[in-house]
Amino acid sequence: MKKLVPDPPPLHDCYTTPKSIGHCNEHDNLFCVAPGIHAEDALVHIALLLDCAFTTCTQAIEFGEGSARSFSQCTQQSVELAKGLVSSLIEGVGRYAPASPHSQ
Repeated sequence: MKKLVPDPPPLHDCYTTPKSIGHCNEHDNLFCVAPGIHAEDALVHIALLLDCAFTTCTQAIEFGEGSARSFSQCTQQSVELAKGLVSSLIEGVGRYAPASPHSQ
């Protein structure tokens, strides 16, 4: 049987592409993801950003009231799930990817 969708490239061969972020209607985008960042390095940075988001949600829950507190709890749970998934990917990459200059 012929596969309709090809297998994705191995993660050790994946790198970021340029992506504009920080959109604003008043001017051009302020920031851009740099091209050529190894996927494992990008995942580590995502994990750090999710840690920051989790901490921010914790503070919002502590000081929030009413529906704002509930929204913060929902956001915190989503961030925690994303963090778990990213952490699992980082562990999997370390376990199965061949040694590369990026992991040394």
